[in-house]
Amino acid sequence: MEADLLTESQLRELMSCRELSNAVSYLKKSAYNVYFQEAANESPNYNTDEAIRRSLSDSIKKLTVIAKDEERELIEILLGRWDVFNIKTLIRGKLNNIPSFEVLQATIPAGTLNEGLLEEIYKQPSVYQIISMLVTIGFSYASPLLKIKYIHEIDLFKGELELEKSFFSFFLRKLSAPGKRDINSKIVHDFMRLLIDRYNLIAAVRMSEEGFDADDKSNYFIEGGRIISPEVYKKMIRGRDITECISMIESNEWKNRWNRFSSKIHITSPALLVEKWMDYEILMHAIKLPREDPLNIGLAVSYIWKKINEVINLRTILRGIQFKIPLDEIEGLLIITS
Repeated sequence: MEADLLTESQLRELMSCRELSNAVSYLKKSAYNVYFQEAANESPNYNTDEAIRRSLSDSIKKLTVIAKDEERELIEILLGRWDVFNIKTLIRGKLNNIPSFEVLQATIPAGTLNEGLLEEIYKQPSVYQIISMLVTIGFSYASPLLKIKYIHEIDLFKGELELEKSFFSFFLRKLSAPGKRDINSKIVHDFMRLLIDRYNLIAAVRMSEEGFDADDKSNYFIEGGRIISPEVYKKMIRGRDITECISMIESNEWKNRWNRFSSKIHITSPALLVEKWMDYEILMHAIKLPREDPLNIGLAVSYIWKKINEVINLRTILRGIQFKIPLDEIEGLLIITS
């Protein structure tokens, strides 16, 4: 499976295609070809993203089939991060009346919410009914959104923060249960701590940059991260801009990491820049896991995060080619590890 991942050289060759048809032809010479054939056999009107999504779903399915019961449960906990991402995508799509096929092209069907389930949920006529269905089928951490009965763009940010907070609280409790003290549980717990830092950093920067007006801003902080303490978070949300927010981080190592990353990336949106930075750091953390011990769950986690990053990169490249975006701008949005 690892051998099927595209190399940096292949991604750059794909970027050099200036027509979408040429890019698709290039992908058909790779491990993605079988998924293009499957999609074409089922529908003559398939699109490229369907083949990419099939590849991701198939890869995750193969991993979970061979994993032991405890490992499978831990993998599902980590993949819940993408369920949350997909829930937010469905809600945003419904609020803006975006067609189902377009919304699916923005999802990452890696978690429990597979493509078929995502499609069924999106058929619900309203955001409230989408959330109700999610809670009914077992996504209890989505229940805080039911308090916002008529959610719209103006309070969506608050709703998304509630969802993230509920998700992390739910799964941290599971990881803290008796019996969860082995090396695999520790790997997943440490990974979740980085995901919490990602959430806290993005939330703090968005509140700072967008002037989020709420007396309870500090209530959106999630305990358990590695980088951001409650005290640092309170300072960050009072920051005037991204530079001031990042300067509040106490770890010089992380400040240096930020400086190295931000100096190479030209993204104007502060929240998106922080998001890309933390996605890069989390990916690099995942890649290093098998080097520490190739016999534990780290190998599966590393592969999953590399595969998901590949899917995100492919989508970015293909859409960049489709809409004639300059090559340097496309590359600036990618996370490529050498």
